[in-house]
Amino acid sequence: MNIPEDVKEAINEMFLCKNLTEHMACFQHFYEELKDCTFVVFSEDEGTELPEALHSNYDNDFAIINIGSTNRYYAVNSEIYKEMLRTGGSDYYIDVCVELDTQAVSYLKNIFEEYNQIPDCDKIRKMIEYLQLPEVNYSCVPYLVENASKKDVINKIECYKNIKSFMLFKAFNFTNFWNDGECNYDRQEEDIQIDVDGLYNDMLSEIFHQTYNNFFEMQKAIYMLLLKTICIEFLNPKKSAKNKIMTLFDFVNEQLGFIAVRELEVCYCYFNHDEMTKKFFKKVQRNSNDLLDTINGMAWDLTHIRLIEQQFMFRPTDEVRFAIHMLLTFDNGLKEILQINPIEQIAFYEEIPIPNLKHFWVDNVPGAKEKLLSEENRHKRRQTFDKMDVDKLMSILEEELLGLCMK
Repeated sequence: MNIPEDVKEAINEMFLCKNLTEHMACFQHFYEELKDCTFVVFSEDEGTELPEALHSNYDNDFAIINIGSTNRYYAVNSEIYKEMLRTGGSDYYIDVCVELDTQAVSYLKNIFEEYNQIPDCDKIRKMIEYLQLPEVNYSCVPYLVENASKKDVINKIECYKNIKSFMLFKAFNFTNFWNDGECNYDRQEEDIQIDVDGLYNDMLSEIFHQTYNNFFEMQKAIYMLLLKTICIEFLNPKKSAKNKIMTLFDFVNEQLGFIAVRELEVCYCYFNHDEMTKKFFKKVQRNSNDLLDTINGMAWDLTHIRLIEQQFMFRPTDEVRFAIHMLLTFDNGLKEILQINPIEQIAFYEEIPIPNLKHFWVDNVPGAKEKLLSEENRHKRRQTFDKMDVDKLMSILEEELLGLCMK
């Protein structure tokens, strides 16, 4: 869905605001354009602080990543705005949820396979203890979305086992286990099995596919962006990062038709051989036997972040105004990627997420704004997107990269 130009301009004005007072004044000035928008703002010193257990934490084997730039936040939308004018404050419910990525979910399979099995928790004990904290609610939506997109090619038995392990994990009484070694569940085996079957069938359903289809398509676009990035790097590794990113911009305008600011910055840092991208790209080697699978997985990692942004507008009850979703991941490369440029604000227009990153890195690359943001190139991208054959372009890029690996 296209966002009206006057709404885009008003959203950009809100992105320039630096505190709650400025946001309130700006929202008032552009009320007609912004009345259907919600803004979640991450702030150094205003708003509500997330519970300590939900702060970004990179110190364990796994990371808890708040995609915002700080651990304090406030929100502005038409309801909050009116309450602030009327009472000077606004009380509202939010939902906070930790999303386990695919790797984290897969770790559960060897621990919980069957009901009443004594779990071997030592390898992921810290993660288990974290997920048992009273402030922590968690789900496995990234795992479900990724596997739903691959439902025609995945090992469905293994996928079912992973979902069963997750549901057994959620129902297991760890307090009794830690204290007495007893293997107890808070729910009956039959009820857990019903939930497993329900979640598995939901994941494979047409409704689920329709709900998350835009993320399936986004993952393909990010995959192609990474393929072209690596082709450029392999072809001309000694060229400047600016030269390489300009070549990538041409690809975006003329072949991809899709601009992704965060992902393009990751590619630019890769061209710069930035330390913060080395772990994320470490398996991208010419002699890799599964290079395309590796890049496809990297594209899913980046798509999970997009998915978490969208989940901010998931409202489990009518009382909840919005949600804040965190990512739990064991992926060291992704940990560092997400520290490059976190989100300062995120706007939602009819539940479309529009993130505003803390730094507008394009300003640091001479000529980049013209390449990406001129009206001529915007028009070119729209034309490119409308006529693009995704499968054909993907095949061309895969062949190009594999051909470079043979040289």
